Amino acid sequence: MLSLELIAAVVAIIVTGLTLQHVLLSAGNDEPPFIKGPIPCLGSAFAFARDPQPLLRSLQHKYGRIFTVYVAGQRMTFLWDPIFGNRQAWSNTSSLSLGLFMQYILQSLFGYTKSVAADFEFLDHLAKKVVAVLSSKPLLADITKTLQATYLSLVDDNSRYANCNDEVIDLYEYCRHNVYYSSARALFGLGFPFEKIYQPYIRFEDDITKFLKRYPRFLNREGYKAREKVLDELGSFFMDPHRVSQSSVLVRSLYDIFMASTHKSPADFAGYFFAIIFASKSNSVPAAFWVLANIVADAGLKTEIEGIITKHYDPESDEFEWTALMEDPLIMSCFKETMRLNTNILSSRLVTHDLTLKVANKSEDDSKNVRLREGSMLMMPLNMLHWNPEVYPDPMKWIGKRFLEENQGILIRNVDKWRSYAPWGGGGHICPGRYLAVYEAVIQLVYTLALFDVEPIEDLPAPIIGDRYGAGVLKPDRGYHVKFTRRKTPLMSVA
Repeated sequence: MLSLELIAAVVAIIVTGLTLQHVLLSAGNDEPPFIKGPIPCLGSAFAFARDPQPLLRSLQHKYGRIFTVYVAGQRMTFLWDPIFGNRQAWSNTSSLSLGLFMQYILQSLFGYTKSVAADFEFLDHLAKKVVAVLSSKPLLADITKTLQATYLSLVDDNSRYANCNDEVIDLYEYCRHNVYYSSARALFGLGFPFEKIYQPYIRFEDDITKFLKRYPRFLNREGYKAREKVLDELGSFFMDPHRVSQSSVLVRSLYDIFMASTHKSPADFAGYFFAIIFASKSNSVPAAFWVLANIVADAGLKTEIEGIITKHYDPESDEFEWTALMEDPLIMSCFKETMRLNTNILSSRLVTHDLTLKVANKSEDDSKNVRLREGSMLMMPLNMLHWNPEVYPDPMKWIGKRFLEENQGILIRNVDKWRSYAPWGGGGHICPGRYLAVYEAVIQLVYTLALFDVEPIEDLPAPIIGDRYGAGVLKPDRGYHVKFTRRKTPLMSVA
């Protein structure tokens, strides 16, 4: 039996070793400023896990646009240099890898099988197919046509909202359900088990930070149960070729790639398409909500948008002129401002080889070369670009007309010199679903305001940042209650 003296000696040796290792942590003169934190092995892990935003803000004020933080054994370099640094990072695929960074996330978050997560060539093939379909106007048009028809069916004369008069609803839950449902139908077709997946998926989404922070199963039982339910339903769906045949060209194309590979198990399909659901819904839902909610909260702006909707309805075809609506300067300004303010994504890469970037640390004039160390993580917080008061005066205020041409140089500065608007990331890994996300938001905005008078009865909710930092488009911290009244004369009839 071990004596207390021996145990104490072993503990003392371990503590001494960890302390010495912490003391010896350092960075070279050509590397970013290095913050190793107060605790051996953990560094700044507690402050980062609790609420990264104030920690990074304070370090930004002290060190500028690039620095490295030691977090639980990992060097994380944070970069937000819109002049030089971010552009170089997004375009470099030889020394910076998104695939290696995502490998862990794909398995721990979405339940990818090990074989799929490790097959980078296969995943690259799938990614290129997603880009090819969603960047094709005819193929995207097929998806958005179903999206329009499905969303309209949720709010038409046969819907639960057909006779509402001053009905108080939670606008976030309205958006959440309608965007999820219409998007799922547009992508996966009539045979998709939406009703079986919706509530478990919502539960998983609400617990997503527990997965990201690697909570053990016993501390996240409901989250794991919900994820397993979604994975089971997805696996069953893709084992039924008839149901898959009713899905969109995107899903069918990806399915064909799976069927031509060695990855054909229900679990292989389920993990990958779980990520597709997340990508197509978990960011587009809050984005679509914030666009609608901010417009509804501004009576004057809402009236202007309603006028645009009326203008772009064609009574002969009984259709909205969607291309014109998608290109309308005011509607697009409202969408871009929503993404600027609410994009809360860490665009991240693993540094696979030592890499030197040119970084303008405080201004263009003080730029210098900075070396990133192999094995470290490069993290590019997009909100740090979007909340920069040097570019966006009053950056934490939603101003729907900020992106109108007349406000260039007033509400947006340095636009020609700085790339400070990047809600979709950049380079070869720019988000391929960006076009679909815009359609989802505009379709909801148009049909909702065309058919209903929406009156806010409380202030807008605040966005959740805190422990959800970097987890996607910001979600509201509570519901947003409004009065819903069915228009006796829809805006289409006014046209």
